[in-house]
Amino acid sequence: MSIRKRLLIIVFTICLAANFQACTFNDKVVYFEASSGRNTVFKIGDMKCPKKEAKVYLLNEKNIYGSVDGVNLWTDDFDTSTMEGSIKDLAMEHLAKVYVLNLYAKEHEITLTEDEEKICKDAASEYYSSLNSAERSFTGAGKKDLTEMYKRYAIASKVYKELMDSVDEEVSEDEARVMEAFVLYVSDEKKAEEIQGMIDYGYTFERLAATYTEKDTYQVTFARGEYDSSIDDVVFNLDTDEVSKAIPADGGYYFFQCLDKYNEELSEENKAVIIENRRKQVLNDIVTDLEERYFSDMNTKLWNQLTFPEDISELNSASFFKTLNDHF
Repeated sequence: MSIRKRLLIIVFTICLAANFQACTFNDKVVYFEASSGRNTVFKIGDMKCPKKEAKVYLLNEKNIYGSVDGVNLWTDDFDTSTMEGSIKDLAMEHLAKVYVLNLYAKEHEITLTEDEEKICKDAASEYYSSLNSAERSFTGAGKKDLTEMYKRYAIASKVYKELMDSVDEEVSEDEARVMEAFVLYVSDEKKAEEIQGMIDYGYTFERLAATYTEKDTYQVTFARGEYDSSIDDVVFNLDTDEVSKAIPADGGYYFFQCLDKYNEELSEENKAVIIENRRKQVLNDIVTDLEERYFSDMNTKLWNQLTFPEDISELNSASFFKTLNDHF
């Protein structure tokens, strides 16, 4: 499992330093700072994620995602070792997002108000009271620890909302347009010339596509960007029933016949996809900027040691995130 996947949006780019120990993950050299501390799971900039926080996230992710349709996946009927690995990935992804957004908040002087800090303290007290002795022992977190975790989570949520509010949600019909078409693809130039001749002669395009295409299907529904731009430039200017000339792309030649140049239902759905992609790009841009300017490392030895005990029957807490959300 690569550092990039484990830390999802942190995308750690590790800087070389002479006094660091090193090991390799998927051909990427990762350096560990000797002074980072045995209770620090990862660092980015001057921010350190403590083991207690990682265990709180692990506990809650386990119970939020450890069942499907009421079926408990933490039984002998399922591969619990694989489950644990998946839960650890989810927890790390979540933690990574929180810390990246907190680092962004520091740079942009985004802070919590006194009222928001009090909410975090009250939520921490409530959540701590909900834990049984086994859960408190597993996480090792006290009220003060939980308050700090909630502050980081609240700041991350605040930053995320501000960033998402800044995303342009205006999408033109043409940008979101999804069309339907018959498509014919051949890799041989002479075959493409032969097909062009049959099209010019008046052969039914659907029959030609069904007979000659080298793709798995000859009827497609697609939006902009799914094909090469050279194809988009031609196909999205076709009228209904119009057939294109041969378009060189992907080492061969494409022909399209437009069946519906604007599928209204799918185009509306695609608007939501475009907006979501814009939101992801906002976060990706932040990550790219941070990874260029900050050193980061991960204590993989400690992370690998964080496992659930054999008896998990009393580790049932799943309300960490909900508790704070309910207070807000």
